[in-house]
Amino acid sequence: MIKFLLTFGVGLYTGIYVSQNYEIPRVDEPSRIVEKLKDLIEEHRKNRNAAEQLLHDVKKEAKKIID
Repeated sequence: MIKFLLTFGVGLYTGIYVSQNYEIPRVDEPSRIVEKLKDLIEEHRKNRNAAEQLLHDVKKEAKKIID
């Protein structure tokens, strides 16, 4: 219990010190972070689908050349 309180206190003090002495941008609201994650995932899926289609086309062309 004392170890937890000591760790918590050090973390709290460090956070306050950094906040006062450095220009740290504010963290977005949780709903905005969720929106950004959804956009990032959707973009990743689109890129993945395009890459899979390209790979499929290359395999198809290679098969034509081999045959």
